[in-house]
Amino acid sequence: MTFFPLSGKSIDPAVQHPLQTPPAAPTERRSSARQRSRGDKRRLSSLVIVSIVQASDLVWLLFAGLLAMSMPSPLRGLRAGGSVLLATLTGSFVAAAFLSRAQTYQLPSLRSLGKQMQLLPMPLLGGGCSMMVCLFLMREVGPGFRRWPFLWLMFSAILLIASRCYLSRLLGRWMESGRLARRVAVIGAGEFSQEFIERLRSEPHAYTVVGLYDDRLSRIPQVQDGVKVRGTVQDLLERSREEQIDLIVIALPLRAVARISKILEQVSSAVADICLATDFVGYRYRSSQISSVGSNPVVLLEERPLKDWRAASKSAFDIVLASLMLFVASPLLAAIAVAIRLDSPGPVLFRQPRLGFNNRLFTCYKFRTMHHAMTDLMGDRQATRGDARVTRVGKWLRALSLDELPQLLNVLGGDMSVVGPRPHPPNTKADDRLFADVVANYAFRHRVKPGITGWAQVNGWRGETRTLDQIENRVACDLAYIENWSIWFDLRIMLLTVTREILSRHAF
Repeated sequence: MTFFPLSGKSIDPAVQHPLQTPPAAPTERRSSARQRSRGDKRRLSSLVIVSIVQASDLVWLLFAGLLAMSMPSPLRGLRAGGSVLLATLTGSFVAAAFLSRAQTYQLPSLRSLGKQMQLLPMPLLGGGCSMMVCLFLMREVGPGFRRWPFLWLMFSAILLIASRCYLSRLLGRWMESGRLARRVAVIGAGEFSQEFIERLRSEPHAYTVVGLYDDRLSRIPQVQDGVKVRGTVQDLLERSREEQIDLIVIALPLRAVARISKILEQVSSAVADICLATDFVGYRYRSSQISSVGSNPVVLLEERPLKDWRAASKSAFDIVLASLMLFVASPLLAAIAVAIRLDSPGPVLFRQPRLGFNNRLFTCYKFRTMHHAMTDLMGDRQATRGDARVTRVGKWLRALSLDELPQLLNVLGGDMSVVGPRPHPPNTKADDRLFADVVANYAFRHRVKPGITGWAQVNGWRGETRTLDQIENRVACDLAYIENWSIWFDLRIMLLTVTREILSRHAF
């Protein structure tokens, strides 16, 4: 397998992956990469925004019920209060369901205040009617109960209209600045891609074409229909390491089977959705793969494993858990640091470049467990049982896996997750071959952030990796984790880490 050139965070000017070509202008390149990284972090997921608006609408509807309850009313007694509370819950959830069915939560609709004014009344009336029915079925009658739904309607309308006024202006600014647009890279310069891009131009705030890529640079113009040809497919892969590309579209005729297969093999490890633009003539695909990019029909070939709410929930889980663990373990961390300094000269922390998310290098923190003069920065030689390089304190730290605790700082810094595929140093080998040269799908494990612990580790695939079978089994476990990820799966792995990996026979 081809090992793709790497780019990412600066680690040390003297530390560089052996297969990475030095850039012509490193200072300028790092500066532009940092700027693009900051821009990526400011971009927003439309799915997450819509989900937040839906949740906030339900909160406003329930809050309207509380406001109505605070108004002077002849309602008295616990029974009356319970009836009104049940009616409020019923009306709020019914109204929220009707709002969703009325397509209120499409981004173009949310941006248009006039459109929202047309869509809001009927769902609110539906919620008010369901509230009346609920009170009637509970045989609650009287002027107070008859007035109650109208108070709820009034407060709900005021709160939702006020929120829509603010939201429409906010979405307008975000759309104009491109924060909501999906960044699309198109492979293949020709009539097929030209038609594809032309259709996307009808939705300028939804999609941004970042460039065209084609391996036949000598045979195609540098600009096609206003879109710059930025290089080859390999150039696209390198660019995807430095900045976020949401969607890679292979815009080639379906008859170019060999060329499409070669391109797919090149880009399949990229952290982006990958699809094939097609007219579907003479072909059948699973309905779950058929999608669209704007008005363009496409076949979804690869989907980014963690995105939108899945990515947000995992990030929140990591930050909360890492913060709690650092707080609880801070006395232990201090004691370990003192022990390391008393045991052998050198720094407390060992900073090592490792391959992480999107195949980028990052600085991984560990407690130093080897004599400072014998540390192996690039991972050319794996630690073995009885390794003379390991210090007395280091032996116990490695046996108890306590040397990994400083990686909680990597989690808070955004380079790692608590659970995920373990990051490896660039030069780590099995049977004298680089891991990436041994396993064809090795780069796929970099489509998510690396973890302090992982599914491979709790299944016994940790420690020294001598044979090809060992690394193949590790990668198989990592890919299974990525495919089946959930918060509950992470919690299960963490529990197994404590029960299986403390004093593991594979840790030395």
